[in-house]
Amino acid sequence: MIWALLAAYLTKRPAWVQAVVVGLCTGFFVAAGTYANQRDPLISSLVLLVLAVAVVAGVGFHLALRARLRHGWAAGSVPPTWVNLVYAAVWLLSLIAAVRALLGAGGLKVAVLAIVPIVLLAPPALVGIRALLGRSTAHDGDAPRAGGQPG
Repeated sequence: MIWALLAAYLTKRPAWVQAVVVGLCTGFFVAAGTYANQRDPLISSLVLLVLAVAVVAGVGFHLALRARLRHGWAAGSVPPTWVNLVYAAVWLLSLIAAVRALLGAGGLKVAVLAIVPIVLLAPPALVGIRALLGRSTAHDGDAPRAGGQPG
């Protein structure tokens, strides 16, 4: 239940806020994956890569959200499944980039780049994964027990 509430906090924000979050998180995980095997990456090239990827991913996500808003989805309502799946994809790729950086020459200082998307996107990502698996966002402990008996 708490994951659904935390996910709703981000997914019920305006389209531009969601686009900024998705764009920056995508930029961070791409930078972590790109520099996973470099011990001392240049900060200027890291920042440039994060911002370039953030702009491309953020604009694409924003345009998709705006198109969906024009076709009947209310901004404050439950987001379409594809939105949660985008959050899940960025989150999973961030986990992979962090592990790759930890095991590579970049080590912890490069893996830190992936912490932002891992923490920010965990709630909507987990909701998206549950939706993909066909499960509701309600906590399994809230479901009635077999035979109609409460737990």
